[in-house]
Amino acid sequence: MAKRSYNNISLMWWAKALFLSLFVPLFVYAFSSGPPLGVTGGFGEFTCNQGGCHVGIPVNAGPGSVAITGAPAIYQSGVTYPIIVRVADPDQIRWGFELAARNEQGQQAGTLTSTDPFSFVRTFNNGVQYITHNTAGSRLGEPLGVDFAFNWTAPDISTGPVLMHVAGNAANGNSTTSGDRIYTSFITIQPAPPGPLPSISDGSTVNNASFALHPAPMASGSIAAIFGEDLNDGSALPSSFFGNDGLLSTSLGSASVTVNGIPAPIFYSFPTQLGIQIPSELAGETSAILQITALGQLSVQRTIFLDSAAPGIFSLNQQGNGPGAIIDVDGEVISEGNPATVGETIILFATGLGAVDPPVGTGAPAGASLATAQVTLLVDGVVVIPDYAGTAPNFVGLDQVNFTVPAGTQLGNDIPVVLRVDGRESNPVTIVVGP
Repeated sequence: MAKRSYNNISLMWWAKALFLSLFVPLFVYAFSSGPPLGVTGGFGEFTCNQGGCHVGIPVNAGPGSVAITGAPAIYQSGVTYPIIVRVADPDQIRWGFELAARNEQGQQAGTLTSTDPFSFVRTFNNGVQYITHNTAGSRLGEPLGVDFAFNWTAPDISTGPVLMHVAGNAANGNSTTSGDRIYTSFITIQPAPPGPLPSISDGSTVNNASFALHPAPMASGSIAAIFGEDLNDGSALPSSFFGNDGLLSTSLGSASVTVNGIPAPIFYSFPTQLGIQIPSELAGETSAILQITALGQLSVQRTIFLDSAAPGIFSLNQQGNGPGAIIDVDGEVISEGNPATVGETIILFATGLGAVDPPVGTGAPAGASLATAQVTLLVDGVVVIPDYAGTAPNFVGLDQVNFTVPAGTQLGNDIPVVLRVDGRESNPVTIVVGP
């Protein structure tokens, strides 16, 4: 019995030794493609030397360090900051890290995005993002340490202070956990002080082409202008950008707008004027509540009125009158130097034609979708059926109407043009018609 027991013990010992020799290196190298989530040491989390990955040396016991650089001391809402994590140790040759950005309650704060080939972002089941090294990031042969680069897009300043916790692994590359050193660090990023309350007067949101006065309605999917004071962070941004989702951004110059709680795409952002798209989800509504957030401060709520169509023609002076934003088929603006001629096809730009087929989502660049309502023009008092009336391809919220200058149109520099959609008339503009 004793000998049989000895044999059983021997078999168990050899089996254990075989397991360690075959599988421990695989276990160790598995973490070269990224550590377990939740080992930054922040908010009560373990670090890798406490959770069983790299044991034996106390945290921050070696001559190395992990540091977060590039992060601002004060963040602005929605701004993207490039950040670097550097892991260094003069005795080590293999590297890893993990970082999270959270508010004081431990919830995700902002968005992390990898910008180098050495890291990637994963999301834990509590919604917290962790950016960690990947297999390429745990590279060998750099004894002075390595950098990991990524972007952090800040949340709204109402989130409050943001804490970034990072753990760095300086490993010796010997295929075991023996001799690896874990370093930790953290920073706190304060929100920018709230700015003044954005001020929008009642009736200050209008069609961005016609500027028809309140309570003139606007159409869902169309372009609107909001006038007021302190509407953004003080910047002058005449154009916007598309996000990774392919949609026009809903935040610009630390300003954002909701209409019935739906984020509105922003075309431009100035302290006294914002250009937005009325969300297409509001089709069928007759009114909606609009509100601006600027530098974390909320404006009062204002009511706007909606209709199935509310046509407005863009003008060259951007005031809704005078010469219209009308071009020829070569893209040249109709003007005294380039007059339209009877029988010529020209293109008028507008907004507010209403529903189109196929539909176009809020913030999405359009294809060639046709207006579903009846569209006509009055050119020098003559009713004209357009050749095309619908969305302007590749633009957001912009409509175009292609039409032929009718026979009998007078020659002149101020020939009137009006757009009608299901009986609703636009602002009048003018074109130049020559011989």
